[in-house]
Amino acid sequence: MIQAVDIHKEYRMGRVTVPALRGVSLTLEAGDMVAIMGPSGSGKSTFMNILGCLDRPTSGTYSLDNQEIPSLSEDQLADIRSSHIGFVFQTFNLLPRMSAQRNVEVPLLYTRGRRGHERARRALEAVGLADRVRHRPSEMSGGEQQRVAIARALAPRPSVLLLDEPFAAVDPATRTVLRRELRALHEAEGITTLQVTHDFGDALRLGDMVAVMADGRIVQQGRPEEVFRYPNSAFVARFVGTGNVIAGQVVRTGNQEADGRFPARFVSGTLALSVVADREGPAHAVIRPEDLLLSSAPLPASIRNRIEAVVEHVEHLGPVVQVQLAAGRDLVAAVTSATADELGLRPGVRVWLGLKATAVHLV
Repeated sequence: MIQAVDIHKEYRMGRVTVPALRGVSLTLEAGDMVAIMGPSGSGKSTFMNILGCLDRPTSGTYSLDNQEIPSLSEDQLADIRSSHIGFVFQTFNLLPRMSAQRNVEVPLLYTRGRRGHERARRALEAVGLADRVRHRPSEMSGGEQQRVAIARALAPRPSVLLLDEPFAAVDPATRTVLRRELRALHEAEGITTLQVTHDFGDALRLGDMVAVMADGRIVQQGRPEEVFRYPNSAFVARFVGTGNVIAGQVVRTGNQEADGRFPARFVSGTLALSVVADREGPAHAVIRPEDLLLSSAPLPASIRNRIEAVVEHVEHLGPVVQVQLAAGRDLVAAVTSATADELGLRPGVRVWLGLKATAVHLV
């Protein structure tokens, strides 16, 4: 179990103190797989370095398996790093003159003795590199080098695995394969895993929980699909790519229900939508592209939000087509390629949009 409570980290730059973390708290139960997301400079790598005993917090507490980490000496921290924590970095950090086998053996030299050779071999087999043990990094692809880095982190059998942008240096096809393999390894080994990433695809596929960071704080955490579907701010919605994020005003149009919500209108420029709200005033409407229904004919009155729009741009993304629309505000809809062909979607075509009031998420 990892528990971080109210972690602050400050750096001195001359006479100026620069805060990197501002009260971060996070709990990982044994076997959890958690993704930390955020833009550059949000503090995610700083936080991971503290969890990995590579740095100390300015204040706050952090425990690993009920052992208080900040109070330990440097020698004790070194022991924790070598025996409990595995690291995988985006730059791989492989030794160029050593074979894959020898690279994986490096963290085992002083702790496993003769057993290190067998442990390294099994780790390489686990990541699908049984036939590449004698190859040097220069003789391997980027994906294979990353597998060596993962094997090296797993070989000591750590209780915690920390990954810092582990797929940033590999191509999309290799990224997909590595995601699948890492998930399978996690499930097989049951290691508590924390991954730092800026890619929501990684978080969605590799996180049981995701924490989004901004300006040194965790601004939202929860299951990936919950954060994606129900972001708690415009920043989170835009960062995870939830869809259309529109600034406007909420105006009450009916009485409050038992759950505290009420019917309302969301107004942004000439765009007006029927919504269900829990507060009035300034807000952002978050609308998933796939929740927008497109039609070539006027929609029935049973659909609360019926909007006339003009197609501005059509982008084919394999079986899915993204359609940019002018509808009082710019909107993006997502339809299948078959639907796009059926509607004859192209720039200048006039269409009608349908949207349920409950499909508009207000933040």
